[in-house]
Amino acid sequence: MTDDVFSRAVRRRNGAGMTFSRMEAESWNVGGKDGSRSTAWWNNMANYRMETPPGPKYLPGVAAVLKLSERRVAELIAAQWYGVRPDDKIPESLRSLVSVLEGVDPDDLPLLEQLAQSLSEKHTSKILLEGYKSQRDAT
Repeated sequence: MTDDVFSRAVRRRNGAGMTFSRMEAESWNVGGKDGSRSTAWWNNMANYRMETPPGPKYLPGVAAVLKLSERRVAELIAAQWYGVRPDDKIPESLRSLVSVLEGVDPDDLPLLEQLAQSLSEKHTSKILLEGYKSQRDAT
């Protein structure tokens, strides 16, 4: 294993007041019996070096617990267990932003992720609305 970025994300959620039993319950709510992870599993992920990453069927529940996208969870898994980083190729337009974000307190990253998600949703909505308007105007 390389950097324990996935385990750190679990510890951050736990440190923010979400107990391991609550993590189990929330992953159950999303993934059902076959897609949930136990209290012991969450504890082990947070506190011990686990040799096996969570499989794809667990991503929805894990993402819900960690308040991350499934893609981001997959990136954390790839980084922790396989040494593959999603920023191996950062688009030129985002490089200055990444360098700024490297100096941000890790405790503030969830807030920045929420802000970026909100801005992304706003932009996507704007594009969809423009598409609907142009379709309406074409008819």
